[in-house]
Amino acid sequence: MSQVASYPQKLTINEFLAAYGGREEKFELVDGVPVMMAGANRRHVRIMSNLVRRLAERLEGGPCEVLAADMGLAVSEHTYRLPDVGIYCDPRDTGPAEVEPMTLSYPKVLIEILLRSTEMTDHAIKVDEYQAIASVDTIVLIHTSREAFTTYERVSETEWRTVVHLPGQPLVLRDPALVIPAAEIFAGT
Repeated sequence: MSQVASYPQKLTINEFLAAYGGREEKFELVDGVPVMMAGANRRHVRIMSNLVRRLAERLEGGPCEVLAADMGLAVSEHTYRLPDVGIYCDPRDTGPAEVEPMTLSYPKVLIEILLRSTEMTDHAIKVDEYQAIASVDTIVLIHTSREAFTTYERVSETEWRTVVHLPGQPLVLRDPALVIPAAEIFAGT
């Protein structure tokens, strides 16, 4: 990730979207500063595609919707992220809208697929940011190098439980209740 410009003041999400929304390149807003995102490798994209497909199959007909990386998430007034995959169940995000929003605000599950270049940010910063969102119940980090998962599950308003899924173990979500075999997520990678 690289910063694109120096700003005398922090941009809000609305200012950021007015300036950077709709561009071909992907940007996140980090504490008021636009940051261009590096492109993903083929393995990352295959894992994301497999995951979105499997989640969509299991969520079909229910109140939840799975969305991939192009859907923005308002983390705070000055931070806008592009999670790799999100599950949204709140009608404020999934209900009909007259204008398609560029930003969602009430995710249930957020998933990041770790690359060597993003692993530190995803672990050290994004997990904390995502835990601060009241609607988030589960955060999943997918470790591509060892084909394993780490999940963070909300226990109370301020407490989280960390569950490490070893290589070959399925991804288990508690709400919505889903189990996806690791082989389905890492197929073709």
